[in-house]
Amino acid sequence: YSEMLLGYHISQTENFDAQYRAFRMAIETAGHKPFEIVTDNQGGQKKAIAKQFFSSICRVARPTAPYNAQGKSIESVFGRFQQQVLHKDWRFTGGNISSKEAWKINREFIEANKEQLYTYEELMVAYDTARQEWNASAHHSTGIAREKMYWDSVNPEAVAVSEYDMVDLFWIRTDRPS
Repeated sequence: YSEMLLGYHISQTENFDAQYRAFRMAIETAGHKPFEIVTDNQGGQKKAIAKQFFSSICRVARPTAPYNAQGKSIESVFGRFQQQVLHKDWRFTGGNISSKEAWKINREFIEANKEQLYTYEELMVAYDTARQEWNASAHHSTGIAREKMYWDSVNPEAVAVSEYDMVDLFWIRTDRPS
């Protein structure tokens, strides 16, 4: 609806822990459970703990085929986020894990400017700033800021999340004692 980005996590690998942290941030930000979560069965999403987690935080948790962007509405949002915000920074290549060979990186330029590349900490700040810019920018079909659209929207059927719910949702239980 609003295309506001609610949660994220930056990590070296795509795994359940990274997704757990991103969904936790999203639910903390929203204050409500999502109705539906669509995953592509990658990055640890097939594990039993991941399936249990996804089904506990939403009403409908469903997989789609990997590399099927049409199966996940978020893919078009990410595409616009990259085109409109991230591509303003010369350090953003636009590549992803499945298109490494297709990246059009000017290695000589990068080598000549390597002192200008982000450190990990700087990258974290730059990405957070980019998300804030995206959320504050106008939605492509309404002209209203995405964050305003999101915070002004009301869904009476959305399940609010209390502090106790956060404990139930985000305390991971294991079969083995830890």
